[in-house]
Amino acid sequence: MFWIIFFIIMAAGLTLLVISLAEPHRPEFTVYNMTGSSSPDLRILFFADLHAETCYVKPGYITGLIESQKPDMVIFGGDIITDPEHADKGIRYLREISSRCRELNIPFYGVTGNHDHLLSDETVSGSGFELIENRYITCGRYVISGLDDSGRDNRQWYEPADVPSGLTHILIAHDPDAILHVSDPDRIRYVLSGHIHGGQIRTPFKIEFNVLRKDELPRMGIYKGVHMIGSTKVFISRGIGCSILPMRLGARPEVSVIEF
Repeated sequence: MFWIIFFIIMAAGLTLLVISLAEPHRPEFTVYNMTGSSSPDLRILFFADLHAETCYVKPGYITGLIESQKPDMVIFGGDIITDPEHADKGIRYLREISSRCRELNIPFYGVTGNHDHLLSDETVSGSGFELIENRYITCGRYVISGLDDSGRDNRQWYEPADVPSGLTHILIAHDPDAILHVSDPDRIRYVLSGHIHGGQIRTPFKIEFNVLRKDELPRMGIYKGVHMIGSTKVFISRGIGCSILPMRLGARPEVSVIEF
């Protein structure tokens, strides 16, 4: 009986290992309608958490979606790399996307993530997307602002830029916990974020959130998809790359179209 149980456990473990190694190669395209309207007037193609060293989603997958979905804009939600030594790989990846956006005349915006705070502004600008941290852009009746990210060590939370009143405010923040730390969250209608990877490797009893991470929203059961945080609707992308381990389990890579 012992050996039967042992082999069952070993077989289950091997199966989970194979799945976790395969899952980073299996991106999922998702669509989220944030308003319930059947005729959205703003469509954003959003992806986050490239982590270029351990990303197995080809840039061609994203450019293919840009071509087929024809969004009003493309937005990157931060974390170009895990280690700044590999910045060139991340920049090349994003340049391929920005090049296709230029050919299609689709604006490409973005923010940096907690792993990017050691990158120079010059390096980030070389990626081809337009950085919107600490400022805003307008698009019809929407105003879209971006937040800087200080990194995890000695974490600081920044305030969004002052935006025109009367417009629907969409905040791009790499870390969704930012909505818990702004002084006036009611003025932000929507947040697009990433950072959490959907847990990346889902474990029993939510060990990845309760023991391994210090993020606030995951400990409240909020780690992917769309949620209401007070009066703000927050979207958390699962991201496309992996952090540290080149594995995912129960959290496939995600590229999304967000409709407003």
